[in-house]
Amino acid sequence: MPGKAGLLQTKSYMKKIQLLILLVFIGLFGQAQDNAKAYTEAPVSFGTFNTVNQKNEVSVNPAISGSLGSFYFENRYNYEAANSASLNVGRSIFKNLRHISIVPMVGVVVGSFKGFTAELQTSFENNRWSLSTDNQFSAAFTQSSKSMYLNWTYARYKVTPFFQIGPTSVASQQVNQRMAFDKGITAVLLIKQWSMRTYVYNYKKGEMYFWLSLRYNLKLLLK
Repeated sequence: MPGKAGLLQTKSYMKKIQLLILLVFIGLFGQAQDNAKAYTEAPVSFGTFNTVNQKNEVSVNPAISGSLGSFYFENRYNYEAANSASLNVGRSIFKNLRHISIVPMVGVVVGSFKGFTAELQTSFENNRWSLSTDNQFSAAFTQSSKSMYLNWTYARYKVTPFFQIGPTSVASQQVNQRMAFDKGITAVLLIKQWSMRTYVYNYKKGEMYFWLSLRYNLKLLLK
C-alpha cells in the first residue's frame, strides 16, 4: 500500500493536471478563433472505468475526455498504474476518410508511474457497426521495467440505437515479459447522455475479470 505522503503527492499532481487541461482547452479555443474557425460544440465525457477481478478486488479509474474541433484530450487516473495520473493530447488526422477516425496522441504520467505515453486511436463507425483499436506504449522514467505496451480492440454491432454487443480483446506486455492476450465480449447500453459499457474477459477460463464503465456525455456550446 502506498504511504499517506505518496497519496497526497498524487492528489496534488491530479489538481495540477486538471488545471493544465483547462489551460489546454483555452489555448486550443484561442487558436481556433485565430484561425477563424467556428467551433460550436465541444463534446466532453466524465466517468469511471472500473476493473473487477476473480477475487472481487475493485480498481476505480476516473477519466475525463473531450474534443475541440480536430483536437482531443484525455485525463486518466489509476490507468497506467495505481495512484497515477496522466494527461494525453492529440489531433485527428485524415479527416476526409469517411466513417474513420485516426487520432495520434502523446501524454505525460505522474504519481507512482512517472513517464510518457504515445498512443494511436483508430475507429470505424457507421449505422450498424462500431469498431475500435487503441495501441499505447507507456515508458517509465524511473523504473524502466514498468514500461509497457497495451492494445485494446473491440467490434460492436448496433442491435438498436440504444444497445450494442460484440467481441473484444486486450493484449498487454511489460518489458522483458511475455505478452498476455485476453479475449471476451462487450455490451453497451445508451440512455440519453449516459453510456454504460461492460467488458467480460476470459469467460471460458478460470481467471475471468470485468471492466465496467459509466460515462456522462455532454456538449459544451462555444460561440
